[in-house]
Amino acid sequence: MKSINKIALILALLMTLVFPTVAFGEDLDGETNNTTDETQVSSEVDQDADVETDEDIEDEEEVVEEGNGKGKGNSKVWKEAKAAVEAEKDEIEALKDGIEDELEALDTSLEAAEALGDEAAIAEIKLQLEAKKLEMNEYKVQMKVKIQEMQEIVRNKYTQEELEALKEVSLRFDSIENVDVISVENVLFKKGNAKFDTPPVIKEGRTLIPVRAVSEALGAKVEYDDVEKIVTITKDGKVIVFSLAEGTVTVNEETVEIDVPAEIMNNRTMVPLRFIAEQLELSVVWDQETQTINID
Repeated sequence: MKSINKIALILALLMTLVFPTVAFGEDLDGETNNTTDETQVSSEVDQDADVETDEDIEDEEEVVEEGNGKGKGNSKVWKEAKAAVEAEKDEIEALKDGIEDELEALDTSLEAAEALGDEAAIAEIKLQLEAKKLEMNEYKVQMKVKIQEMQEIVRNKYTQEELEALKEVSLRFDSIENVDVISVENVLFKKGNAKFDTPPVIKEGRTLIPVRAVSEALGAKVEYDDVEKIVTITKDGKVIVFSLAEGTVTVNEETVEIDVPAEIMNNRTMVPLRFIAEQLELSVVWDQETQTINID
């Protein structure tokens, strides 16, 4: 009996010593695994942070620069949408130009047929003219749709707050005699992008736009001398200098006559669009039907 008691006592002592060690060992293993998982997650986060590319950074800068407030990458999406619609518009324009050439050729043929008194030829040419005119009208409808899509894309570049601010400025301009406001989506730059904080206007038959838009959309450098009230626009070796105080302008240091001088409106320097565009060898086309100005 004493031997059995001794054996039981020994077993009890062994269990007391071994079990805490096993339990403690399991806790250590658990902590080690958790530490490994946390390190792995941290590593993955760091890798994700390093993935940002130069293109992403450029997109961020564009968004801040344009102030559209619609999130990272929106500027890129906007430009891609604009480029896609412009490509479709150019294709329709080319087809329309082709029809115009055909109409001119048919008109010439009709005159010749009429001079000869060839009734059969006259009837045939007139049928062709009618068909081509219907085709031309179809292209005009398609072109109008594309312009409307372009206007919507331009409008989507602005936040609702920015549109409200533009509306307030427009209401103030409406009270100025001989000044008509142009909606920002009606000024379409083919090769550039501009964002207005002051709407363009028509004054005395001439379109005035904020000088900042010249810099953004036409790729020109703009400098302003606040003391002398002088605005200098430079691009491709051409230097255009507006004196706001004197109402004069020089191009490469030569004085040039101008119908409407640059002026300050809504604390923004407004310059004549057509004059600037022509000096920079760009074309400005007014589309009466869609009430849009196209700068190419």
